[in-house]
Amino acid sequence: MENNKEFGKIRSIIFPIYTSELRKFIPLTSIFFIISFNYSILRSLKDMFILQNTGAEVIYYLKVFGVMPSIILLTILYSKISKGVSRDTRFNIVIAYFLVFFGITYFFLIPNLESLRLDNLADSLEQSMPRLLGLWDAIRYWPLSLLYINAEAWGTLALSVLFWTFVNEITPIYQAKRFYSFLSIGASIGLIIAGTMITTFKNNFNALLGFVVVFVAVLLVIYNIFAQDIRKNPTIYQVEQKPKKKKVKTTFWESIQFLAKSRYLALISILVLSYNMFISLFEAIWKAEIKELLNITGDQSISAVIYGAQGIYGGIATIILTVFFSAPIMNRGWRFAASFTPVVALVCTIVFFSFLYFQDSLGAVTTMLNTTPIMMAVMFGLANVVFIKSAKYILFDPTKERAYIPLDEESKVRGKAAVDGVGSRLGKSLGSFLLTMFLVPLFGDNLIVNVRYHVFFILIVILVGWLVAINKLSVRYNKLTEEQEKQEKEVL
Repeated sequence: MENNKEFGKIRSIIFPIYTSELRKFIPLTSIFFIISFNYSILRSLKDMFILQNTGAEVIYYLKVFGVMPSIILLTILYSKISKGVSRDTRFNIVIAYFLVFFGITYFFLIPNLESLRLDNLADSLEQSMPRLLGLWDAIRYWPLSLLYINAEAWGTLALSVLFWTFVNEITPIYQAKRFYSFLSIGASIGLIIAGTMITTFKNNFNALLGFVVVFVAVLLVIYNIFAQDIRKNPTIYQVEQKPKKKKVKTTFWESIQFLAKSRYLALISILVLSYNMFISLFEAIWKAEIKELLNITGDQSISAVIYGAQGIYGGIATIILTVFFSAPIMNRGWRFAASFTPVVALVCTIVFFSFLYFQDSLGAVTTMLNTTPIMMAVMFGLANVVFIKSAKYILFDPTKERAYIPLDEESKVRGKAAVDGVGSRLGKSLGSFLLTMFLVPLFGDNLIVNVRYHVFFILIVILVGWLVAINKLSVRYNKLTEEQEKQEKEVL
């Protein structure tokens, strides 16, 4: 593949993939499409179910007391599974788990939601400790809480761990520079289709969950066909030609200690923690505005329209950024590309919170546009979330995944599971912990909307730390990459 002719200037920007590479690129893009389609549906469903039945505060109690412990448990199980089975078996086991859970939820839990509610237990707990109302409502609607937890787990295990571990294993550095951003085209199409379906089926959430069940089953079929081709034609896909170190079987906690001892992996974990803590806090303010809008209008279908628009516009923005901007940005070097997402996040943060601060003085503007300040705040937040997540898909994810490639096999598998499996959820849980256990009780009178300016200053601190970590990691990444590229050239 490396002997192909150089692309022309236009082709190198809009689609720098050789014809001989499509055998790998198309299946990977298809898998990314399905995982992202499900992720977009589940990400919206879990919030819409909660917002429809209770308050936005429940979401952040769930992230602290439900999502984080569950992800740690699932990561421990994943680590144990990784010791004794092949990559393909590991993939099938994890995806089969999700197929079973979402199937049970679709056929039994959601249709019987009202009869499964734990009202007596939740009411009793609320009377004894009313300040934790959000936590007790999570127990009241436990089927929705389980769906929320597993929807978050899908984003972590299926997307961050399984998919990108698989891609890293069959993609050398010389391909990764061109492949990784353009793989997001498949993900973007998934977001657009998912967003359209959310808008179309806005009054039938269970039908959307049914599509998730079907697509999980299709994912298993496509992956196994692709994996079989890889086994039959190893020379086409196998890029790890250098002698592999003997794998050392470690426990999950030992892998965490290994992560702590590796400055390189620790810096990657800071990037992951920073993004997830940032997006958790940013979206908390935005979702609180959505809940306030629902309370004012009384129209619950508005949430489906908003989340559907997020998928559609997010997908379109990602495709445009990928085709016209990803290659030029990537060509500026790893540090420049990695810094793009936090810089976009910084601009969006300043713009969004400035709008919230001045929205009450925009009466003339809202009247002219035939809307309300709260509706404008929601749509303005939507636009900012779209830009931030589009930058994340085309530049944050690819640059982060490229950072794993120069590492040895043990660091790729154990380190990545620890960083992406726990680190991503830890970041969101830390953000939720700050809200539910500190900011909201002390300064917000149990309402998230009352602490938005406290959150603003925390977001700025997170973004500065994120940029500092990128600068330090880039030095180590460039050194390791140069060494591995020399080794690959010697082998090839």
